[in-house]
Order: sequence, then C-alpha cells, then structure tokens
Amino acid sequence: MSAYFTKLNIVFAAELCAVLLAVLGVFPREVFLFLAALIVFFVLFSSQEESLYFIARSIPLFVALPITESFDSFNIWRIVVLILFVRLIAERAVLNRIISTLVLIRAKAQTSMHDAIAFAYGNWKIEFLLACLFFISFLSLVKADDAIIGVKRIIYFANLWMLFFVVRAAISRENIRKLANNVLISGILVVVVGVIQLILAYTMTVDDFSEFWALQANRVLYGDAWANIAIAANTWFAYYSGTIHFRMFSSFPDSHSFPLFLLMVSLFAMALLFEETNRRKRVLLYLWLAFASFELVLSGTRGIWASALFPLALLVYLWRQKKIMVVAARLASVPLMLFLVSLPLSALVFNSTQFKLAGDLKERKVLTERIKSIIDFEETSNHGRIAIWKATLSSMAHNPLLGVGIANFPSILKLNPTATKAGASAHNLYLNFFAELGIAGGIVFLLITYEIFKATWRLSVRDDEARVRFFALVWLLYFTWILWYSMTDVALFDERTFLLFMVAVGSVYALSSPHSHDEQNPARIR
Repeated sequence: MSAYFTKLNIVFAAELCAVLLAVLGVFPREVFLFLAALIVFFVLFSSQEESLYFIARSIPLFVALPITESFDSFNIWRIVVLILFVRLIAERAVLNRIISTLVLIRAKAQTSMHDAIAFAYGNWKIEFLLACLFFISFLSLVKADDAIIGVKRIIYFANLWMLFFVVRAAISRENIRKLANNVLISGILVVVVGVIQLILAYTMTVDDFSEFWALQANRVLYGDAWANIAIAANTWFAYYSGTIHFRMFSSFPDSHSFPLFLLMVSLFAMALLFEETNRRKRVLLYLWLAFASFELVLSGTRGIWASALFPLALLVYLWRQKKIMVVAARLASVPLMLFLVSLPLSALVFNSTQFKLAGDLKERKVLTERIKSIIDFEETSNHGRIAIWKATLSSMAHNPLLGVGIANFPSILKLNPTATKAGASAHNLYLNFFAELGIAGGIVFLLITYEIFKATWRLSVRDDEARVRFFALVWLLYFTWILWYSMTDVALFDERTFLLFMVAVGSVYALSSPHSHDEQNPARIR
C-alpha cells in the first residue's frame, strides 16, 4: 500500500481533486494559485525523471492561473517546463557540452562561415533548424501588424520546445515504459471525461450543456477569454436539417485538438501492449484503445476520419516491402482497425436524438451526410476553408520573404490580430507557416518535419530491439496521420496537444541516441 503513497501520486491526487472541485464550483479558481505553488515545490525537489512523469499524466489537468482579472490564461505547465529546462542546462555536463559546442562552431566560423554552418547542421540538425526557425520568426515581426502578439507566440513555442530537450535527456530504454504508463493515465482521464460528456448530451438541454462546459468548465480550465470565445464560436456541435448533434471534445477547448491527443496517447498504450504479458492488463489496454477509437470518431472531425487512410496505406506498404515483421504489422493495425469499426458503430450516437430535442427521420442520416460532406466543396465548412486557402495563397504571393509576421495570420482575413486566440488560421498547418514566416520559414518547418520523420523511420527499421522498433513504427503511423490531418487544421498548436507531441518526439530522439541504454551517461544529452 505504501508504494501508492509516493510524492508523485500525492501531488497528482491533490491536482486532480482541486481541478475537479473547481469545475464543479466547490472551489474558486484562486485555489489554483496554491496548487501551482505545490506543483512548483514538487518539481524543485524531485528528479527530472519524476517531474517528467508528472507532466505526462497531468497534461489534461494543467490549468490557467487567475493572476488578475485581465490576465487569467497563463498556464501552470509553462512554469513547470521552464524549471525543468533551466535545471537541465544548468547541469555541469550539459553546460560544458553547450559551451564546447559553441566554441567549436565559433572556431570554424573564423575560417569559413559555410563550414561552420555545415558543421552545425551536420551534427545538431534539430537544434540548428529550430534556431533558424526562431530567428526567422523574430525577423518576421518586421512585417507584423501586432508585434507584441508575435513575440508572445515565439515565447509560447520556445516554452513548448523546451520540453522536447527535457524528454530527450531524461528518457532512455530503461524508463520509457514508466513514461508510457504515466501518459496512459492522462489518456484514461480524457476518455472518462468524454464518456461523461456523452451521457450529459442525452440528459441536458443544449443550452444547459453549452453553459456548463463553456462558462463553467472552460472558464475554470482556460480562463475567461476562452470561455467567451467557446460560447460564441459554438464549435462543439454538428448541425443537419435543423438537428443538433454533439461532437466530443472531453476536457479540451475544441473537438479538433482532442482526437490528436488521443492518437498520441494511443502510441504509448500500444508500446505497453507490445510488452505486456499479464492477460488482465492486456484486456484493459485493448478496452482503452476501443474507447479511444470510438471517441476519435465521436469528435466528428472529418479531417481525422479522412486522413486515417494514409497511416493504413503506409502500414500496408511497409508490410508488402517486408520492412516490418508480420506480427508487428498485425499488432500495429489494431488501433486503425478499431477506428474503422467505430465509424459505422458511431451511427448509434450520431443518428440518435440528443439534448432532449424532438427527433425526426432525417436524424437517421446524420453520419452518412457528414461522411459525404468530406468531399462536398459547397458545404459551409469546406467552402469557408477553400476561401481561406485562396486568401492565404494570395497573401503568400504578396509577402513571399517574411510573410505577414508570426501569429499575425488574422491580418490576411482583415481581422483583428487578437483573433488568433479564437482560432483564426489558414486551416492548414503548412500554409500557416508559409503565410506567417515566408518561404524561408516554411521551408525550415518542412525540414524539421522531415528530420522527425527520418529519425522515426530509421528507428523503426534499423534498431536492434523489437520493442523500440515497434514504438517507432506506431509513431510513424500516427505521425503520418497527424501530418495529413494538418492539411485541414492547425490543431497541433493547442498547448495540450503540442505538449504530448513534444513528449512523443523527445522519446523518439531519446531512443535514437546511441547512449540511450545508459541513463547516467552525459553524452546522451546532445
């Protein structure tokens, strides 16, 4: 029993209770200030590894702090990640490595700048590309209508990428399973909230449902600004022939970032399943995967539905080319098969009467019509996206070098720059980068994406350990899914989604390290 009463579990339980009671209106939001102090104290006096486990299980519970009435959206995770990053680079071994690297690059630059750049890129590709991306982001502020919002966005992404380096330094082949277990805890929380949400869709009116999730739950989790946006944007429902149907979003701000989070949790669930020998635990893992797959569909996010074809095609290709073993291919296909099976089963939900509304025969066609609308260019949502893409391409032609400035995409649509907070974007991750940062910024982003894909590919086909190859294979499939889905949305920018993305990518790079077998080797931190 004492094994459960660890510092990690106690602080996590306190966090869970505080968030739950605040959402239910028992505690005021100000309790989060005390919660933040407790979490910071825990992180300061815990190891990097244990603190990382806390982040992994707490991503859905990280809340915005009510610092002032006008500044209540600053999230706890930003403090936690900053502390871990500062502590990482302050370690003597890491600091010495950074200094020696900079000295080496400087020495080469004195003789040949070209050689220095080639040397830096050849040895530290991801660091070099990130430095270029942030440099271009700062340059793009010259074109920004609102430079302050641009600076805030740069700080935001720098804060998120810090987690990548923390994960890469802390995770090894010896502790990746512990990380996966903690990520799965966050996935269980999200799935359970999704189930509760579905039940409420059948027991509450649509007005009561919207009021609770926007003005109560979202206000508690994300602050007043987002709560007001949520109630005005009304993105949690699908409309068809006068009927209203729920689109699951769980504890997330919208139904687009929610399925991405589930996809990435599924990566770690599959890693656990590959090694698990206990029959009861295997059944529970399959059960979670089944629920997660069903909730992916219930998000109603058509981009997720359509882009599922690409990881499936990639898996078939890898199997036919004999790049992977048949056993690995079969197991890796389980989430995809569960997702495909969930599509027709979701008709039981989509085609039913919700929110205590009177039903009619037309409701029986909701799922069918939503699937058909994927290729219906005249459908309202698709028509709007196409119009935005056209405006984006036009802006790229007029602002090819530095774009319109990071975080200033709303200016393309003649909107106030603050509309970024409300989700104003190119509805295409790649176009968004090219539009905001120009050609150079867009190319650097594509190179970063390519490097992540290449590192994952190599790990999936070349590593000596079957469990590591399988982990990389599953991430290759889900990363492909995410990349294709990002053709229609920028949901990856959501802080919770991006945090888990950093955990996944950091894990791949940690496992790719030749020193990943040795947790204590300072050479791992590179």
